Amino acid sequence: MTTAPAKRPRGKPNHLDEPLPVVDGTEWGPAMKALASDRHRQFVLALYQIKPGYGAHVRAAKLAGFGTKTSSAKSWSVIASRLAHDEKILAAMREEDEKRIRASAPRAISALARLIEDPKAKDHARGIALVLDRVHPVETTHHVKVQHDATPGFKETAEVLARIAELAAKFSVRPPSPAIIEGEVVGAKTRALQ
Repeated sequence: MTTAPAKRPRGKPNHLDEPLPVVDGTEWGPAMKALASDRHRQFVLALYQIKPGYGAHVRAAKLAGFGTKTSSAKSWSVIASRLAHDEKILAAMREEDEKRIRASAPRAISALARLIEDPKAKDHARGIALVLDRVHPVETTHHVKVQHDATPGFKETAEVLARIAELAAKFSVRPPSPAIIEGEVVGAKTRALQ
């Protein structure tokens, strides 16, 4: 006797909430402007307004006005997945993330200031270190001394050439004369003559 796998408990039934209103006079960034329609922009904004977690993309798609009231759960998941993985929407989400992070900077700075001013706070020392690292970063200075001495190499090359000349004379062999490449300097580049 086999038992059926336990089904996941169902949440609230799917229902289409009213789409998010488009705010007149809103200045969109280049990535938000590049989206195909206001519904796509509403999808991006809805992701910041709904509770994150399982089904968040579907809820955002519904709030943005995608699909129909009779769309099946599978249809909703396909719509939401396509929207969530669209490159233009991902770029718009990145742009919106940056905008919201910059907008929350004053609150973050205020919270950091309160943390630093409370010596009994758990992370008091870490807060101070964080500020000091940003204001007076640790500087590392490297002194690199490059010294190149080619004398031993030239000496060894001269010895090898002398030995070749000695062996060539001993066996009556005339070594080929080295090829000479002529060239002229043109600006900062050298051009070889053929």
